[in-house]
Amino acid sequence: MEELRYLIVDDSPTVRLTVKQGLLQEKVPADHIVEAGSAADALAAFDRIHPQVVFLDVSLGETTAPGAGFDILSRPRAPPKSGNEVARHFRSRDPSVTIVVCTGNSTDDPRVRELIQGGAFQVLQKPIRQPQIREVLRQILEERGDGATSSG
Repeated sequence: MEELRYLIVDDSPTVRLTVKQGLLQEKVPADHIVEAGSAADALAAFDRIHPQVVFLDVSLGETTAPGAGFDILSRPRAPPKSGNEVARHFRSRDPSVTIVVCTGNSTDDPRVRELIQGGAFQVLQKPIRQPQIREVLRQILEERGDGATSSG
């Protein structure tokens, strides 16, 4: 059985660390976990490592500071991509990727609903806790048929 690769995409270093620690506690090898703090980093990491599982924040820094929409030469920059746009990109590259939504928003939030309708595997409410990670990993392995056991 091939080990799964995981990509954690969240603009909060604390959330990325929490998810990473949770994966490590569940015996996921450290070299199978990659973190990205922005949409651009996430897109590059996805194409580089081809993860099977992505923990994806819904908002990804959608709020920007005044003037942040311009580069150093005062040229307009492209707005940051939402979690939904990133998820669509991932799905276009690999329709089998498992996307776990990480959000502090309600499942009634239109962005969260869009991700669910787009095939998100599970929604984890922030603050994320170890039991949530353990359970979602169990479900992912069961769903993928990767020989998961609950021998814990």
